[in-house]
Amino acid sequence: MDQLRERRFLYKFAFWVVILAIVYVFFKYLLHLVMPFLVALIFAMIMRPMVRLLVKRLRLPKGFAGVLVTILFYLIIGTLLVLLFLRVISGLSRLFAQLPDLYRDTLEPGLVALFSRLENFAGEYNLSIEDTLQAYGPELVSAAGNAVTNISTRVVTWVSSFVTSLPAFIIRLVICIVATFFMSADYERMTGVLMRLFPERMQQFLRDLRRSIGKIGKQYGLSYFLILCITFSELLIGLAILRVNRFVLIAFLIAVLDIFPVLGTGAVLVPWAIIAFIQGRIGFGIGLLVLYALITIIRQIIEPKIVGKHVGMHPIITLACMFIGTSLFGGYGLFGLPILMAIVLELNSSGAIHIFRLNKTDNPNPVPAAAEPEDGDESVSEK
Repeated sequence: MDQLRERRFLYKFAFWVVILAIVYVFFKYLLHLVMPFLVALIFAMIMRPMVRLLVKRLRLPKGFAGVLVTILFYLIIGTLLVLLFLRVISGLSRLFAQLPDLYRDTLEPGLVALFSRLENFAGEYNLSIEDTLQAYGPELVSAAGNAVTNISTRVVTWVSSFVTSLPAFIIRLVICIVATFFMSADYERMTGVLMRLFPERMQQFLRDLRRSIGKIGKQYGLSYFLILCITFSELLIGLAILRVNRFVLIAFLIAVLDIFPVLGTGAVLVPWAIIAFIQGRIGFGIGLLVLYALITIIRQIIEPKIVGKHVGMHPIITLACMFIGTSLFGGYGLFGLPILMAIVLELNSSGAIHIFRLNKTDNPNPVPAAAEPEDGDESVSEK
């Protein structure tokens, strides 16, 4: 009996090791290949309620309603993204074009004045660093100027490489749009055909998986919307206290950047504080660093709690998934691994899978037993 249990445990352990290996390989090496179709499927699922509404209220054919909603969706999203992209590129172009002049007119005099003050301070208190400052101060100023020039050169190189990669991006975008048209126009029949390729037990699992993904996706989006609002409020109050011009717009842009793991508030506030120190605005620079520290500490505290509460995971599990996901997959893993773990927990609590045992109180938001009409049934009834 003990040998049988050990054998079952080893089989189950090997099975999940293989599953985890497949997931790792998929996210690491294959995700970019299927990304256009995955994005198209997500967009089709998002547009599905609107297509149903047009079919029900206006009696439009499903194919025509799907095409119409897809065109409107991409027109709105595309217009907003193009306007935002042009605005950002225009601002960055002006900034980096003016960077050498900004250094020469503002930062270099500030650095010279800073070293002069340090030398006076060292001479007043008979510190031994006065000679060092006199010897290496000009070299540091020159090195900073070279760094600014290198930054401008690298930005030009990055823009050139981005322009070079545009054809491949446009091809992937066109594939995504075309796939969205087909999926949105014939969503029920397509998913019904795909579902019938699997046995009944797997079909039920895929239905549970779809419901869990929809539920977790909404809760995850709500979680980060709340985090964005909290960060925006902190920035709004902090920049208003520091008397920054146009602080509402600046606070909003920094809060949006904070959602992205690679950027965050530090990408703006820390360089801003350094420039303020060089210009001699010590109080303003300290205020920016204090604001950055408060936002970082508060986010580290609230993010696991908010995300864990909405997706039904303990904050420790959420924090561990964020750390492991970032270590393995970078920015994708920060968001992807907690979502994947939340979906697994949701499926386990609903009985779709049986990985580990949970008490009824472990997941406060189980998937309801009642299900919406299945895609495969809808496609059959249409016929």
